[in-house]
Amino acid sequence: MNRKLNYIWGAFFLAELGRAMYFISITWILYSLTENAFYTGLLVSLGFLPKLLMNLWFGVIVDRLDRKALSVVANLISTLTILLVLFAIGFDVLTPWVIILAQMIIQLMGSLFRPAIQAFIAEIFPANDLPKVYSQSGSAAIMGGLLGASLGGIAIGIFSEFFTMSIVVVSFILATVILYSIPKAELFQKEEKNSERKSVVEDLLEGFTYLKRNSFLFSLFGTMFLGQLVFHSSITFLSVYTKDYLGQTVTVYGFLDATLSLGGVIAGILGTWWWNKSFNYLSTNSLIVVFAGLCLVGFSANAYIAFIGVFLIGLGTTWIRVLIQSIQQMATDKAYHGRMASYRMLCNQGSVVISGPILGWIATYGANSVYISLLIPVGLGALLCLKQATQEKFKKITERPA
Repeated sequence: MNRKLNYIWGAFFLAELGRAMYFISITWILYSLTENAFYTGLLVSLGFLPKLLMNLWFGVIVDRLDRKALSVVANLISTLTILLVLFAIGFDVLTPWVIILAQMIIQLMGSLFRPAIQAFIAEIFPANDLPKVYSQSGSAAIMGGLLGASLGGIAIGIFSEFFTMSIVVVSFILATVILYSIPKAELFQKEEKNSERKSVVEDLLEGFTYLKRNSFLFSLFGTMFLGQLVFHSSITFLSVYTKDYLGQTVTVYGFLDATLSLGGVIAGILGTWWWNKSFNYLSTNSLIVVFAGLCLVGFSANAYIAFIGVFLIGLGTTWIRVLIQSIQQMATDKAYHGRMASYRMLCNQGSVVISGPILGWIATYGANSVYISLLIPVGLGALLCLKQATQEKFKKITERPA
């Protein structure tokens, strides 16, 4: 187990380091090119649109094909896309629409990578180890994001855009090599080979039937929907918030993004403690932490308070994204992991596609308004999760010691 976990750690760390450096750099470059927060909203909205259209099919693909191979291919295509952005910078042909198109491809591959790697992890580790594995691998990813955000903010402020993107490409290449080196789960593969092969449409319909029979999953999807909405919106508009509302530099932006990642690291380290402390109130308590962070960021222009608020957002959203995801995986039959992950991401990404332009418009009236507006769905979600806490299946899973 330790060897496989080390591979997972390395791949997640390097991929997230590259992703954080890329996003820090590209959002700052985009806003510098346009001086318009609406383009920042378009970046996240259009970036998620292909994922929204392909999610259901990716879920079926993940349940039918080699999950390790899919993870490697998805990461490799992301690497090549960032390499093309690097060439565009080198030849001075980078435009806002080139950035948005690249983001659409990278996000699309992320939509394939996440269910594939999550299903792959679920097939190579015992079910009882999943909260620990997801929490620790999530911590590795967030530590990579922490370092990547810090380095990205410093590098884009001191060195050239080309140099910064070169580091990103190298990081993604190394992550791809490590992913390729992770051992497969032979038992699961044999079971798949002996199973009856159905059409893609039949698999898709079977996934819907499974979801309908397990309506408990809807409440989990709703909670993760809120976590992803706040997480992605916070990251997307942090550059605008830093530059226009706080009046700070790209280096401060990098450190703010790193602080959000630091909150995620601490959440990963304390994931087991938080699980055992909250039990069936896991969702409600995590959303309360997020709510507190949004209040600090939204209502104060003090940079020090903003750091505390961003930290709390990273802490709460990571507990939602990692621990509630673990509950969903534990409650799902292995044969449906890919399809259920795709349904979850369909909800998550649909919210971002719809909210991106809206929040971009809201940001034109003050970047802090984005964080204030997110208080409404988070507050309502925390109240609705009180009902989730009474669901027998949720209580049964969360009452297991993590």
